[in-house]
Amino acid sequence: MGRHAHLVVREEPTKLNISPMIDMVFILLIFFIVTTVFVDERGIPADRPMPSLSPQQEKEAEPVIFRVTAAGNVVHDGMEVALSRVEGIVRGARSLHPDVPVILQVERGARAGLMIRVMDYARMGDPEVPVNITTVE
Repeated sequence: MGRHAHLVVREEPTKLNISPMIDMVFILLIFFIVTTVFVDERGIPADRPMPSLSPQQEKEAEPVIFRVTAAGNVVHDGMEVALSRVEGIVRGARSLHPDVPVILQVERGARAGLMIRVMDYARMGDPEVPVNITTVE
């Protein structure tokens, strides 16, 4: 076997140096940021009419609150009322503000039957009235 010298040519991988390109991009970015002018353009002011509210809409509708006590009383606005008056109170409030809800505040120890009767009388005033029940001390 003869010794033959084999010439092996190996190609070196070419490397791209992109750091000058990144430097150029940052310089351009800084240039555009510095030279940008922020203009505050104002338009012509317009006189817009304000919506008018009726006196009923101006006053915020407060919910109708009934408190059922443990002693078996029904209280509205700090005064004891009869069950028969619940219907009229609800009807009057709903005639002024059709979306006003009824809130039943039930004390612990109050009779469930009385609470249900108050709810029934409230619904007789307006069958669509939302009745929310909360428990109070």
